[in-house]
Amino acid sequence: MNIYIKKMGCKVNEYEASSLMTSLKEYGHTEVATPEDADLAIVVTCAVTNEAEAKSRQMVGSITSKNPHVKIIICGCSSQNNPTQYESKNNVVAVFGMNKLDIISFVQNMQNECQFEPKCYISETYEDYTSPQMDKTRHFVKIQDGCNNFCSYCLIPYVRGRSRSRALNDIIEEIKQAQKASKEVVLTGINVSDYRTDCGETFVDLIKALQDIDIRLRISSIECNVITRELLTELQKCKNFCPHFHLPLQSGANQTLKDMNRHYNTEQFLEKVSLIREYFPNCAVTTDVIVGFPTETDADFEETLQTIKAAAFSDIHAFAYSERSGTAISKLKKPLDSKMIKERKVKMLALKKELHHAFLMAHIGKTASMLTENVKGNYIVGYTKEYIKVLLPKDKACCSQVVEVELTEISGDAMLGKLIE
Repeated sequence: MNIYIKKMGCKVNEYEASSLMTSLKEYGHTEVATPEDADLAIVVTCAVTNEAEAKSRQMVGSITSKNPHVKIIICGCSSQNNPTQYESKNNVVAVFGMNKLDIISFVQNMQNECQFEPKCYISETYEDYTSPQMDKTRHFVKIQDGCNNFCSYCLIPYVRGRSRSRALNDIIEEIKQAQKASKEVVLTGINVSDYRTDCGETFVDLIKALQDIDIRLRISSIECNVITRELLTELQKCKNFCPHFHLPLQSGANQTLKDMNRHYNTEQFLEKVSLIREYFPNCAVTTDVIVGFPTETDADFEETLQTIKAAAFSDIHAFAYSERSGTAISKLKKPLDSKMIKERKVKMLALKKELHHAFLMAHIGKTASMLTENVKGNYIVGYTKEYIKVLLPKDKACCSQVVEVELTEISGDAMLGKLIE
């Protein structure tokens, strides 16, 4: 059977979708690049925002418009959150939730024109996926699923379930296999910080086990409360660690953080940023910020700007608040005026640009290890260990190489690189 798979949302969805497709190929099915060529389409949905959920619904219509005869299976966070929104869609033959592994047996036994009841349970243990095909320069490795934090704006604990972690040895084995085809691995999950196996192994234990791997090691995102001297000491021992710390702040105002049910205050967060730079002086520290949280006052927003300046982030992912029905805050507060949110986001993006420029300026003239990834125009594009985007003349190197470059000047949101022979 020819199968088209559409991945919406985060890197965890991408990992799970790739794993699912790898398993289906083992049963003799073929992956196709477009829905027009497919007998079956699988849509891995997202529900992190209202917009993401709407795009997931729209994707079903887009696929059927391109291929009126294709059968469609729905799975992922959006269908876990509300399966009924997909049941009446044309060509949908099954709706799953987070239980993507059940799709394999379903496909093997799929009948022609049947409508099936939604299968939307959440596993209480870590589901072992087949490692996806390792054909990319940067390989993502899922180490954990679920979340116990219950931030007041977030649906993830309700659709992904409680935190559960993958066996340490399975992670190590996948990374060993990745070394054969990839140049960098990224540890990813819903809440990587909460990695803790049934045997009691922690995130620090995982880092210790990965210190001698012959591949660049990157962490996708990590909560500030896991940053300790012990962890940073062990990361220093990793010979291929990429010193880029993505610490979600979400708000730089203490009252807003409390309303969000985040488990730290701004003083504690800034202490963690300072501690990171004590161990990794030239590292990148990036963040996520939600603009326009329902309880955010003008004073709270200004406090957030000041906290961000104090942290001197190298980059910021700024998101306008998106109400999600079913979350704690949606039951208590209405969203702020959309015009106000847009105005605040404009200010946040201006600060993002200023801080990112300052970070790049500080790296002019420095040498860096660059992973070359793809060609764009006259340049090969890649990233340093600090996740600085670099443009290198394409006649100087090939893709999927680690090369040493001198960072010579800023070009937009990137830097120009000069190959060090």
